[in-house]
Amino acid sequence: MPIRIATPDETQKILNYHMEVIKEATMGFVKPSYAKVSELMAPFFNGGGYYLVRSKDNMIQGWIGVGRLIDQNTDEWVGFINEMYVLPQFRNQGIAEKLCKAAFTQLKIQGFSKVHLNVYSGNPAKRLYQKLGFQDVSTLMAMNLI
Repeated sequence: MPIRIATPDETQKILNYHMEVIKEATMGFVKPSYAKVSELMAPFFNGGGYYLVRSKDNMIQGWIGVGRLIDQNTDEWVGFINEMYVLPQFRNQGIAEKLCKAAFTQLKIQGFSKVHLNVYSGNPAKRLYQKLGFQDVSTLMAMNLI
Protein backbone atom coordinates (compact mmCIF):
# COMPACT_ATOMS: atom_id res chain seq x y z
CA MET A 1 0.00 0.00 0.00
CA PRO A 2 1.55 3.28 -1.06
CA ILE A 3 1.90 6.24 1.25
CA ARG A 4 0.72 9.48 -0.32
CA ILE A 5 -0.29 13.05 0.43
CA ALA A 6 -3.69 13.19 2.11
CA THR A 7 -6.64 14.63 0.23
CA PRO A 8 -8.54 17.54 1.82
CA ASP A 9 -11.28 15.09 2.86
CA GLU A 10 -8.72 12.76 4.45
CA THR A 11 -7.09 15.71 6.23
CA GLN A 12 -10.45 16.58 7.77
CA LYS A 13 -10.93 12.95 8.87
CA ILE A 14 -7.48 13.04 10.48
CA LEU A 15 -8.32 16.26 12.31
CA ASN A 16 -11.44 14.58 13.69
CA TYR A 17 -9.11 12.19 15.57
CA HIS A 18 -7.08 14.94 17.19
CA MET A 19 -8.70 14.85 20.61
CA GLU A 20 -7.51 11.25 20.98
CA VAL A 21 -4.17 11.93 19.29
CA ILE A 22 -3.31 14.75 21.71
CA LYS A 23 -4.37 12.73 24.72
CA GLU A 24 -2.29 9.74 23.66
CA ALA A 25 0.76 11.54 22.23
CA THR A 26 1.19 13.87 25.21
CA MET A 27 0.82 11.05 27.72
CA GLY A 28 -2.03 12.95 29.38
CA PHE A 29 0.09 16.07 29.96
CA VAL A 30 -2.07 18.22 27.63
CA LYS A 31 -5.80 18.35 28.28
CA PRO A 32 -7.40 17.91 24.85
CA SER A 33 -9.95 20.46 23.68
CA TYR A 34 -11.06 21.78 20.31
CA ALA A 35 -9.43 25.11 21.15
CA LYS A 36 -6.11 23.37 21.93
CA VAL A 37 -6.29 21.38 18.69
CA SER A 38 -6.78 24.60 16.72
CA GLU A 39 -3.97 26.33 18.60
CA LEU A 40 -1.53 23.49 17.95
CA MET A 41 -2.47 22.88 14.32
CA ALA A 42 -2.77 26.44 12.96
CA PRO A 43 0.99 27.15 12.74
CA PHE A 44 1.57 23.74 11.15
CA PHE A 45 -0.92 24.30 8.31
CA ASN A 46 -0.15 28.03 7.95
CA GLY A 47 3.51 27.07 7.43
CA GLY A 48 2.68 24.68 4.59
CA GLY A 49 2.41 21.48 6.65
CA TYR A 50 0.53 18.50 5.27
CA TYR A 51 -0.19 14.86 6.00
CA LEU A 52 1.05 11.71 4.38
CA VAL A 53 -1.40 8.83 4.79
CA ARG A 54 -1.46 5.11 4.47
CA SER A 55 -4.88 3.71 3.65
CA LYS A 56 -6.44 0.56 2.37
CA ASP A 57 -9.92 0.23 0.88
CA ASN A 58 -10.57 3.93 1.67
CA MET A 59 -9.78 3.31 5.36
CA ILE A 60 -7.00 5.44 6.81
CA GLN A 61 -4.60 3.28 8.80
CA GLY A 62 -2.15 5.97 9.87
CA TRP A 63 -0.66 9.35 9.06
CA ILE A 64 2.33 11.57 9.58
CA GLY A 65 2.40 15.36 9.60
CA VAL A 66 5.23 16.81 7.52
CA GLY A 67 6.32 20.44 7.60
CA ARG A 68 9.21 22.76 8.30
CA LEU A 69 10.41 25.13 10.97
CA ILE A 70 13.41 27.22 11.88
CA ASP A 71 15.81 25.56 14.30
CA GLN A 72 16.12 28.22 17.00
CA ASN A 73 19.63 27.04 17.86
CA THR A 74 21.10 27.21 14.37
CA ASP A 75 18.65 29.55 12.54
CA GLU A 76 18.41 27.03 9.70
CA TRP A 77 15.22 25.66 8.15
CA VAL A 78 14.71 21.99 9.01
CA GLY A 79 12.06 19.44 8.20
CA PHE A 80 9.60 18.80 10.99
CA ILE A 81 7.37 15.89 11.87
CA ASN A 82 4.37 17.41 13.59
CA GLU A 83 2.77 14.11 14.52
CA MET A 84 2.71 10.46 13.64
CA TYR A 85 -0.27 8.28 14.46
CA VAL A 86 -1.40 4.78 13.60
CA LEU A 87 -4.92 3.72 14.49
CA PRO A 88 -4.87 1.09 17.26
CA GLN A 89 -6.20 -1.76 15.11
CA PHE A 90 -3.30 -1.30 12.65
CA ARG A 91 -0.42 -1.04 15.11
CA ASN A 92 2.56 -3.41 15.29
CA GLN A 93 2.52 -3.94 11.52
CA GLY A 94 5.43 -1.65 10.63
CA ILE A 95 3.17 1.17 9.41
CA ALA A 96 4.72 3.85 11.66
CA GLU A 97 8.21 3.09 10.38
CA LYS A 98 7.01 3.21 6.77
CA LEU A 99 5.29 6.54 7.41
CA CYS A 100 8.47 7.97 8.92
CA LYS A 101 10.62 6.80 6.02
CA ALA A 102 8.14 8.27 3.52
CA ALA A 103 8.32 11.58 5.41
CA PHE A 104 12.13 11.48 5.28
CA THR A 105 11.97 10.97 1.51
CA GLN A 106 9.59 13.91 1.09
CA LEU A 107 11.78 16.15 3.22
CA LYS A 108 14.93 15.20 1.29
CA ILE A 109 13.15 15.98 -1.99
CA GLN A 110 12.29 19.40 -0.54
CA GLY A 111 15.98 19.98 0.16
CA PHE A 112 16.12 19.46 3.92
CA SER A 113 19.18 17.80 5.42
CA LYS A 114 17.78 17.53 8.95
CA VAL A 115 14.45 16.63 10.55
CA HIS A 116 13.15 17.45 14.02
CA LEU A 117 10.26 16.16 16.08
CA ASN A 118 9.02 16.45 19.65
CA VAL A 119 8.10 13.40 21.70
CA TYR A 120 6.78 13.30 25.24
CA SER A 121 8.58 11.32 27.90
CA GLY A 122 7.06 7.87 28.21
CA ASN A 123 5.61 7.82 24.68
CA PRO A 124 6.32 4.36 23.22
CA ALA A 125 6.95 5.93 19.79
CA LYS A 126 10.27 7.24 21.12
CA ARG A 127 11.78 3.76 20.70
CA LEU A 128 10.91 3.83 16.99
CA TYR A 129 12.35 7.32 16.58
CA GLN A 130 15.60 6.23 18.24
CA LYS A 131 15.73 3.13 16.03
CA LEU A 132 15.41 5.42 12.99
CA GLY A 133 18.35 7.55 14.16
CA PHE A 134 16.79 10.38 16.16
CA GLN A 135 18.79 11.52 19.17
CA ASP A 136 17.77 13.49 22.25
CA VAL A 137 18.76 17.12 21.86
CA SER A 138 17.18 18.70 24.93
CA THR A 139 14.83 17.83 27.74
CA LEU A 140 12.01 20.02 29.01
CA MET A 141 11.53 19.41 32.69
CA ALA A 142 8.56 20.42 34.84
CA MET A 143 7.76 20.50 38.54
CA ASN A 144 4.50 21.31 40.26
CA LEU A 145 4.85 23.97 42.94
CA ILE A 146 1.46 23.38 44.51
